[in-house]
Amino acid sequence: MKSVLIVSGHPNLAQSNANKAIIDELKHLLPNAEVSDLGALYPDFKIAVEAEQKKLLNADVIVWQAPVYWYSVPAILKKWIDDVFTYGFAYGGTGDKLKGKKLILSFTAGAGVEDYTPENEGEKPFENLLPPHKETAALCQLSLLDPVISFGMMYLPGLSPESALTALQSKAKDHTRQVFDQIYNL
Repeated sequence: MKSVLIVSGHPNLAQSNANKAIIDELKHLLPNAEVSDLGALYPDFKIAVEAEQKKLLNADVIVWQAPVYWYSVPAILKKWIDDVFTYGFAYGGTGDKLKGKKLILSFTAGAGVEDYTPENEGEKPFENLLPPHKETAALCQLSLLDPVISFGMMYLPGLSPESALTALQSKAKDHTRQVFDQIYNL
């Protein structure tokens, strides 16, 4: 099996239902995978660049696991990319350290898939949100695998019915299986 680095971009994974369930299941299915929980490691947003770059160097497969915040990734994941994917490391003349590594974009959206259709005024197809990530992968010579996106991944304790949590947990398992299958089939 390939060496896997899972980068959790949720700012507070302990309070997440969907992302926590996905990370926990990935840990179960991939016990040798390294998980970098950015919210827990860097609550002050001071990224340990060399440590994170070392994790990337040791990985064959990189998974960005994050919720969608305002049509993008959470600030902690964006800061991690900004700080860690440096010139000379991830891109540029000698920046080929990520070349050929596989990247899986694994995102959860609280909104339903119907909210990302052209028919909804002001909404765009979810695919329109991926170009910055695709361009980052291309610039860094990462091999971008099929993104895994799950919609309707929201549960609000006290507001949502308990059946919504059960449905979310089921969707999280399906989501995790899609990520795992891509890794397993490499």
